[in-house]
Amino acid sequence: MRQQQRSIIQLILFLLITQGFALAGHRLTLEQAIQIAFEKNPATNIARGHIAEAEAKMVQARAYRLPQVSLLSKYFYTNNLPNMYPQALNQVPVMTPGGPIAGQFVPMRPKAPFPGNNRDVFKMDVNLVYPFYTGGKISAANRNAKLLKNLFQKNMEQTKAEIAYKVSLAFYNVLFLNNVIDVYQAALRQLNQHMELAQKAYQQGVRSRFDVLQFQSKIEEFKSQIENFKGKLTTAKTGLKNLLNLPLNDSLTVVGNLNAYQLKIDTTGQIFTRAKNENYQLQMLSLKSKLYDNLKAINKADRLPKLFAFANFHVYHGMDFPPYDEGWRNGWATGVGVSFSLFDGQLSKGKVQEAEANRLVTESQQQGLLLKIRFKLKAALENIRSLQAELRALNKSLEVASEGYKIAKVSYENGIITNVQLEDAHLNILIMQVRILKVKKSLLEQQAQILQLIGQYQQ
Repeated sequence: MRQQQRSIIQLILFLLITQGFALAGHRLTLEQAIQIAFEKNPATNIARGHIAEAEAKMVQARAYRLPQVSLLSKYFYTNNLPNMYPQALNQVPVMTPGGPIAGQFVPMRPKAPFPGNNRDVFKMDVNLVYPFYTGGKISAANRNAKLLKNLFQKNMEQTKAEIAYKVSLAFYNVLFLNNVIDVYQAALRQLNQHMELAQKAYQQGVRSRFDVLQFQSKIEEFKSQIENFKGKLTTAKTGLKNLLNLPLNDSLTVVGNLNAYQLKIDTTGQIFTRAKNENYQLQMLSLKSKLYDNLKAINKADRLPKLFAFANFHVYHGMDFPPYDEGWRNGWATGVGVSFSLFDGQLSKGKVQEAEANRLVTESQQQGLLLKIRFKLKAALENIRSLQAELRALNKSLEVASEGYKIAKVSYENGIITNVQLEDAHLNILIMQVRILKVKKSLLEQQAQILQLIGQYQQ
């Protein structure tokens, strides 16, 4: 019985451990990798934080359209109220509700040097202020808050475009190294076959032992190169894991191939138009320019009068002269006011000039960025055309090299050529295959760059 229980526990532990290892493995397509990066990369979290910040500023800006209500209340215990200590006998008119008959005068004698009466004093004011004209400052501030949110939303899209581009490059690099390792391993298997031919020929006395040793040396060289590529592959996967914010100990397998180039190139003019209208950095600079325009309006409003309405309700106790200090008093007031800066040392004028200067700088940055994007697009399109032509030539060269290798293999078996000539023919195939892989990888990289420049995450 105990043995059965122990077996069940061991089985459960084994399942838990294997499940943990399974969860730690990732088999991803490019689209899945990009989506994980969108969710986990710290850069997108930062961009989301900026959007939340802009939404908070919108709440703040809307608050200025609403009445502002404040309450100030104080309680204190004192034996001295300064306004109760005149220097001579006075007749003080009763001005507060609830006192003696209106117009009646209450005598108030100086208390000093007589001791003051200790008392509790309570004061409370409720104030309401509502600005109904600010020279357009509040409206401009609300427009700026909305523009700021739009700007940060475009920043989020730009961040995603950059992440998608970086993930694509890292993904293609992993794919490329996987394919290169496969090519070298296939070449290694072919070398082993060559060595078998050499050993057979050596045993028959057709070839010398030198041929066998050369093949053995070449095999060890290829094994070393494969290990080197495996090291590069590990480094490439680490870079991809960092972009995806995955644990370094997790296993990662990429799913795809280097034949995924599918960008349909329109005319150069159409590509430029898409970039001009859809590039997120250009859109951000356009919004930034509008922000400075609104900032000018805000600063200009500082020179204009501000009109506001106000109201006050007050309650107090213990501030009247004895014997009326035991009563509670209350009252209210309402009215309108105006605030106007007569002279600020040209501070507001300087702020307007600063905003205009920043707007002009932003427009220049936008023009400079557009020229830079046009250059990158033109270069990428020309690179694609060149790479496509190179790929066609390499495919033809690979076909020729394959036929040449077949002839060389038969010639070697018949003792017509040496092992060096056979290996030259074999290496020609390897070189063509690796070059083709590099060209395919470069095509995908150029495609990813164009997609980023025209504001598109992936094909």
